[in-house]
Amino acid sequence: MYNQIGSNVVQAPFGVMIPGYLSQTQFLLNGNYYLMDIQNAQQVHSIALFLLNPIPEGYAVCLFYSRYPFDGISFLGAIANQRPSDIFATSFNQILTDQDQIKLVLSVEPINEQITELVQLTNDAQNKLKYGLTIAQNLYNFMTAYNKEVVINGQEVDVLITPANVLQIWLQKLQQKYKENPNFIYKTTK
Repeated sequence: MYNQIGSNVVQAPFGVMIPGYLSQTQFLLNGNYYLMDIQNAQQVHSIALFLLNPIPEGYAVCLFYSRYPFDGISFLGAIANQRPSDIFATSFNQILTDQDQIKLVLSVEPINEQITELVQLTNDAQNKLKYGLTIAQNLYNFMTAYNKEVVINGQEVDVLITPANVLQIWLQKLQQKYKENPNFIYKTTK
């Protein structure tokens, strides 16, 4: 789906900078998607995305990546006029094994609730606080799966009954999800 058939090279209203690579502001355009191949992607630990000029209000530039066979995408981050640049961590060194190429897929999309939260983080302190709070929310959501209703003194009460290794189970799941997508935590909805 994210192949380059019928694509044209165009100047985008944004740019990408990857340590060790030249900055890119021209991309292959395929429909509404701006595409960029990255060779040796296992060595890419972060990607900077920046606006060259303001974009229409209510829109954001969303950064995704696609792995072979390039038929799906995973979200990395977004920028908008309120936050015209950012650096996004990748986990390519952990998710790529026998291949070393990925495609960056960028698109200008209407801002939704998740994107709004990401582009409103204006400094590292806020970002760290938001990340910590979303990890805590993730743990809370995981633990609520162990709620049980019991009757104590004739009243139904919710209690938390967990296996002794519940935190170890949660941490393993958290690490696996992080390995697949370092930004997964922002998908917590509860």
